[in-house]
Parts: sequence; C-alpha cells; structure tokens
Amino acid sequence: MRTAIDLTALADNFSGIERYALNMARMLLENNKNDAYDLIFKDSVHPDFLPWKDSKNVRFHILKGCSKLFFNQWRLPCFLNRLPADRFLFFAFPMPVLLHKKHVWGTIHDMGCWDCPETMKRQMVWYFRLSYRRMARKAERIITISQFSKNRIREILGVPDEKMILAYCGVSDNFRARAEVPPEYAAEIRAKYHLPDTYYLCLSTLEPRKNLLFLLRAYLELHRAGVIQTPLVLAGRKGWKVDELLQSLDAERTGRVIATGFVDDRDLPAVYRLAKCFLFPSLYEGFGIPPLEAMAQGVPVISSDSSSLPEVLGDAAIYFHSNDAADLKKALADFERMGQSDLNAQIERGFLRSRKFYYAMSRKEFEE
Repeated sequence: MRTAIDLTALADNFSGIERYALNMARMLLENNKNDAYDLIFKDSVHPDFLPWKDSKNVRFHILKGCSKLFFNQWRLPCFLNRLPADRFLFFAFPMPVLLHKKHVWGTIHDMGCWDCPETMKRQMVWYFRLSYRRMARKAERIITISQFSKNRIREILGVPDEKMILAYCGVSDNFRARAEVPPEYAAEIRAKYHLPDTYYLCLSTLEPRKNLLFLLRAYLELHRAGVIQTPLVLAGRKGWKVDELLQSLDAERTGRVIATGFVDDRDLPAVYRLAKCFLFPSLYEGFGIPPLEAMAQGVPVISSDSSSLPEVLGDAAIYFHSNDAADLKKALADFERMGQSDLNAQIERGFLRSRKFYYAMSRKEFEE
C-alpha cells in the first residue's frame, strides 16, 4: 500500500495539532516498514523526518508555501489530485474542499466550532463546520483523539462508530525523561525565557478558550491576599483575541506574572521540569496534551474539569470546576498547604498516568 500523508502544517505555528500530525506520521513509518509513503511538506522537509531521506519506500514532496487559505485549498489539492496513492491521511487540518480522491482519512480533533464558537473567529467557525460536514460525508475514515470528541462527532455529524478511529495523543519521547535539569542548563533556560527560580506554569496558545484571563484574575487576587507568593509564568504563542489579556498583564504586572512568548520545542521539557505546578484552566479540549507532558516531567497539575480533560488526566490531576473562580482559588490555596508526602503521591500518580499515553499505542487502533 502507498500512503500519502499531509505534513504541510508542520511549517506553520507548532502546537498540539501539529505535534499530533508529526508523531502519528512517525509512528506509521516506524511500525509499518513494508508500506510505501509519500510525505508532503511545505517549503522544506521537517528535520524529524530526515532519518527516512534515504529510505527506498519513502518519498518526500516539497510544495512552495503561500497564503494559508490559498495553499490549503488550491495548491495542496492540485498536487494531491495528481498523486497516485492508495490512501490519503490528514492528521492536522481538514481535507481540502477541492480534493477529489477516494480513500481519504481525515482527523477531527474536537467539535469546538459547535461546542464553543464564541472562542473562535466567526469565519473560522463556518470554515470548520463546512469542512467537517464534508469530511463526514466524503472521508473513508474519521480519526479523532478522545472518546469525548468521538461522542460529539457522532452526536453532531451523525458519523457511525464503525467509520471512526480513536487514536489518542501521546507523550513524545523527549518528554519521557524525568531527570533533573542540570544547573548550567537550568540557568540557560531561566535566562532565555526570564524565568524565576520557581513558578506556576501555564502553557498554551494565548487565546479565549484557554481561559487565561480567568486564571490571571484568580491568581492576582490570591497574590494580593498573600495566599500565593510564587510567580505565574504564561508560556505560548499569541493567538486570537489576546489584547485584553496582554493589557491586563501590563496593568497588573508587578514582577509576579511573566509572559515568555513561544517556547522552543527542545526547551519545553526543562520549562515544565523547573515549574512548581502546572495550571490548565482551559474551557474546552479535544484531548489536552500539555498537562500530560507536565505529569511526565514530574510536575503536579491543577486542571479544569471541562470536556475531555477528566478522561485524559484520570485521578492524577487536582480538578476545579470549569470557569468557577472560587473553586480554582480553593484548589490553588489547598495546593499551597499540601504536605510533602501528599505532593509526592500526586506527582507519582501523574507520572504513572502519563505512561498510559504514547503514540505507539495508537498503531493498532489506527490500523483497525
């Protein structure tokens, strides 16, 4: 079988969706060595796939980038419509409207365009709704990343269970090492991202559904009341509708809140490891990989109980009711008072939970 895999999203902003596409593609290459593959990239081959550059059963195709909409809906499908392959896989974003191939497998990460449209740009809500409806009709298989998302796809789009494949996200190998950060490297990371000696960490794209303004307000109330002295670090690239958050940071910042901007992938394990606790106030997630990565690094997690998060984090997180400021403040205050033995038990539960999710486990689910 010859399989074409769209990896063009790896050239854009690297977030959880792109990480999923990268790891799912690598999982297939590593575990299905008798199959042939066409890997399609934008502008250049992603370095994680260079080990396959001399492989006889893997072909690289590089398309020149341009505006995202034109590229995804014209340049990419024009190329794919001419490509002879037995199967076409889209792990990141919806299959192009102008793709006229059979045996397309597309991924729907979540149904946020229906479940929380107020957190997205209006044009993107309609773009994803139309794209997902078309995928529900045209795709041979729909891949999704949690039972929560699978249920929502069935309920909203009417896709039967036998057409869907549940392939969970996993913790990448570079997050699995639980070693202490060497002092010299720790100093380098702190200097690079202006990090204090210890900190609460929240890592996500700075956008409405991550609920960071809610977190910031709760944290600052506790800080002003003297309950919390540990600084808060907000890490991640700027997303849509971030102005209010940044204005609040400018107005309230007293050296207690630090916005790092985008964190390089190679630095992420250390940024997690140096944190006192990881905070995840998200309103909606199809899966939620950052808290699981934090657990893999031995960092306790305080998370909202929204959408897929209890399914993924199990009993290893400290939960607060989604968007309930009083409950979040209670969780933070309780954490501050937690004894060392309870903290160690929490960390161990998180580490064991993170071991349940790895991309190799998706192989059987994917191939069924």
